[in-house]
Amino acid sequence: MNRNKGVAAVGALGLVGVMVGVFLFGKPPAEPTSNGVAFRRPPPTEHWLGDDAEKVNKQRRKAWFRERHKAPDGVDVKAIERANGLAQLAKRNAIARGEIDEPAFAREDGEPYPIPVWAERGSDNQAGRMHVAVHSPDHETLYAGSALGSIWRQPLAGGEWTAIGDNLYGGAHWLAVLPAEDEGDPFVVIAANDGGLIHRTEDDGQTWEVPSGVGNPWWIRRMLVTSDDSHTIFLVTGTNWSYSLKRSTDGGRTFEDLRSFGGYAGDVWAGRTGDPAVWVIDEGEVLRSDDLGDSWETLGTLPIESEQADLVGSEAGAPRLYAVVDDSRLLRSADAGVSWHEMHDVEDYWRSLAASIQDPNLIVWGGVECHRSTDGGQNFELVNEWYDYYEHPATRLHADIPGIDVVLDAEGNEIWYVATDGGLFRSTNGLANVENLSLHGLRVSQYYDVHTSNVNTEHVAAGAQDQGYQLSTDAEVNGGMEDFDQLLSGDYAHLVSGDGSHEYVYSVYPGFILVQVGENDPYLDWIDFPEGEYNAWLPPLYGDSTDNTAFFFAATHLYRYELGNGGWTPVRWSEQDFGDGAYEYMSAFAISPLDPQRAYAATNAGRLFWSEDRGKTWNPSSSTGPEPHWFYSTALHPSSWDVDTVFAAGSGYGATAVFRSEDGGKTWQPWDSGMPDTLVYCLAEAPDGSGRLFAGTETAAYMRPADGRDDWVDITGNDAPVTIYWSVEALAAENTMRFGTYGRGIWDYRLDEEHVGCFPVQDYDDDGYLCDEDCADHDPSIHPGVEDVCDGTDVNCDDQDPVEVDADSDGFMGCEECDDGNRGANPDAVEICGNGLDEDCDGADLACEGDGDGCACTSVPSRGPRGAAILIGLVALARWRRGDKR
Repeated sequence: MNRNKGVAAVGALGLVGVMVGVFLFGKPPAEPTSNGVAFRRPPPTEHWLGDDAEKVNKQRRKAWFRERHKAPDGVDVKAIERANGLAQLAKRNAIARGEIDEPAFAREDGEPYPIPVWAERGSDNQAGRMHVAVHSPDHETLYAGSALGSIWRQPLAGGEWTAIGDNLYGGAHWLAVLPAEDEGDPFVVIAANDGGLIHRTEDDGQTWEVPSGVGNPWWIRRMLVTSDDSHTIFLVTGTNWSYSLKRSTDGGRTFEDLRSFGGYAGDVWAGRTGDPAVWVIDEGEVLRSDDLGDSWETLGTLPIESEQADLVGSEAGAPRLYAVVDDSRLLRSADAGVSWHEMHDVEDYWRSLAASIQDPNLIVWGGVECHRSTDGGQNFELVNEWYDYYEHPATRLHADIPGIDVVLDAEGNEIWYVATDGGLFRSTNGLANVENLSLHGLRVSQYYDVHTSNVNTEHVAAGAQDQGYQLSTDAEVNGGMEDFDQLLSGDYAHLVSGDGSHEYVYSVYPGFILVQVGENDPYLDWIDFPEGEYNAWLPPLYGDSTDNTAFFFAATHLYRYELGNGGWTPVRWSEQDFGDGAYEYMSAFAISPLDPQRAYAATNAGRLFWSEDRGKTWNPSSSTGPEPHWFYSTALHPSSWDVDTVFAAGSGYGATAVFRSEDGGKTWQPWDSGMPDTLVYCLAEAPDGSGRLFAGTETAAYMRPADGRDDWVDITGNDAPVTIYWSVEALAAENTMRFGTYGRGIWDYRLDEEHVGCFPVQDYDDDGYLCDEDCADHDPSIHPGVEDVCDGTDVNCDDQDPVEVDADSDGFMGCEECDDGNRGANPDAVEICGNGLDEDCDGADLACEGDGDGCACTSVPSRGPRGAAILIGLVALARWRRGDKR
């Protein structure tokens, strides 16, 4: 990596920025800007950085991901996270079957915390990466698989998207949907991912099982289902760089090895119109089977030697077959695989390849953009430029194409589905036009960070992969799901604010810093990185609590950006070279909320530092535990209850994932008891003063009491998704921890029922009434419209009929007595004769019998101890009134 510049093209942004500007709500800046000028519509970020910035950023992002997952030699990070994900799935299967309860957590006094409530927040309209789309056997439902955000279904006639795989680890890159064995049961869904996992459900995703016979593949190259009545499933799997073809003839319950491809990455294709024939490419030979793989006939040989091939076909030909070999050259066969001809060079190819069912000349491949040919592969043109999406999100494809599928509907019409990094698109005319199916309800956003304003919690900013910098200003839309405006495309992270508001929000793109200015009427500005620095792909920022117009930037050196008449200027805050002349940089920075002079820093090489002069000078920690060089620190959290306590978290594969220091960072001890080997992305403290600490990891969210008395505990239960929990923030007003996930959007973990309230506005108990009109929205038996009775509970939420309150505090509700404004009048009161009052609420005053000395009551009803106590009280009151106050 070039130590001199993060992204070289950024240097040209000064001139380009004046020309193209930045976006926000059409208002000119209220403050001086450093580079930008506000315009209505910006070009996508990567476009102003240069034509190759998109490709360069993807390469650097992958390298950054790998670096954050540091591990000792011989430790297989992918295998560890695969085991973690499968453990999550096993836990959730057990909860769904009633074999174990969802966890309850003990407080320091031994009493359990109330079971928290997970609530999904969205984004409802900004989708992330999708991979695959198929129709149900009855052609009534669309099923779609995402990268790390569940499996979704939607009625083909239109309607709501529903997630059925939040408990499934690893996403769904391949899908098969088969008829149920018994009529009326849910469809059988089989989901596989590129990482080699395959699972099957018969209960709409409540539980998932691994088919037998699959083995333990490292990746899956293809899964397809034949369109004949047998619904035979074929898999191409890879292990140890050896590939094989597997088959299931029993609805995906079991698989058998059918054919070994050896070291050749071969492929399989079957028609989609009912023909049981199957084709494979194996070491350059093309073979066909007419008995679903029991026997094979060699048809021809590819004209190019290759190590891998992707195979598709068009049934409109003989069929006409197409193959892309070694990701570089498109071949075509017009005679069902016997002879082949080279057609076109392939670039920008992501192994997304599909041919029309009804037009033999229509062939499409996907990469950053979607390439389409209508003349059999001789010439290609783009469906649209990738940046066209930002002007027309409803009718232009988003960039990055992980999958393309072609199916027939119930009437025999051809439907194309294109899975992108910005959701799922559909076309009914061979991709001449497309429509976005992701503008409502497909909640698979990949967020790096989320920042909620402490001034107005309806203001939520988010930074996403490929879906840019987003802002929501209304938390009460779509039943609590938020819609976000994508203000600028690209990858944005580390959203920080000095005072917690949205007056100034700073975030980072790989090459510059983005600034949102304004809580209620904001605009965007941008600032260059410091020159000559080596830093993370997304370098960390930290808001300055003493001045919200300033912030810190962490690289090989620590900088503080200050706002002046010419905009923001970076000032080297410390001369400490954290790189120490090597390829090392600050990976985390934080300042104590109890003492602004206490600061902490960590590097990608596992070194930790402490400062007692606000980061001007630094001291290396003397102890960071065993093998610190395998620790990539992603998070630092100074305690709010003890000035000497601070936590650090990061990669923990064969090493420690979380450390704690109790002496101001001078020494550190492992503090990851209960945490699996994983990467901890984030840390935050509960806002209720309980001292609970929360962490987000690769597959789940965890909680631990700050005193360390208990271990880290998985808090996701069976409600929150199995995905990456990249960020967490504490919302004091709602006593809520807000997590940003990398695949399933934003999720709130409300810490107890007492503080749940109605945030966000939605129907928590599914009784048909939102919480802002339901007086007990965690009890489905209580809501407006229920017939109320005098039982002490206002079940119809009207607060008045019947009166279920005790206004005079005499132990009886208003609906139980005759005068709720008089403590002396209730069913247990002693009736006083002849005073014109009905004390005992029997409907009349008691008549008196005269004896010459005044009035005497004929009887005093006995009402047990309660009545006796009231009588004694009345006698005492009478004596007091007569002046006998002994």
